Amino acid sequence: KYLRVEIIYIELPRAALDTLRPAFEQSRIENVYFDNCRHSGDVAGFVKKVLQANHSIRKVGFGQFIFTQEDVDTICGAIKSRNARGHFIKRLAM
Repeated sequence: KYLRVEIIYIELPRAALDTLRPAFEQSRIENVYFDNCRHSGDVAGFVKKVLQANHSIRKVGFGQFIFTQEDVDTICGAIKSRNARGHFIKRLAM
């Protein structure tokens, strides 16, 4: 069994993400979705670290976010790296 995690309308400063990261890295999460969370740059870095550590994640989604080009590059780079190692992300929604 796998988890589906949705984080919606919650402030996610770096300190909160640092607290959540170990659980995200170790849990059997298949689908993760973020919507209406501030601190998009911190979220992009968090997603990069989690995708590198947790290979059970197959779907990643973002609702209403305003990402910089650097944030998009960070997320896409993490997905490309995983895919190159055979741990595919089947869906990315932005």
